[in-house]
Amino acid sequence: MDYFYFALMVLALIAIMFLLIRWDKRIKMKYKKDAYGLLDTNHPDPKKILDTIKGLRLYGGRWFKDKECTQLVTRLHLKYDSLEK
Repeated sequence: MDYFYFALMVLALIAIMFLLIRWDKRIKMKYKKDAYGLLDTNHPDPKKILDTIKGLRLYGGRWFKDKECTQLVTRLHLKYDSLEK
């Protein structure tokens, strides 16, 4: 019976890990979509740009950086700097 509970606990941890990875990817795609939308608009909200940059840095990866996220961050920085001037 102990093996059954152990296997059940391992399966539960795998399911939780799967859900966390899936939620992380969904949030990352949301920030990417927002970034592309902000880059397409002429006069976006500066606060929204800063929030999107923060989200892209957070979900872009710590050790294995997503190249698309880093490119979006640099493009958003350029867009934000052009808005300030």
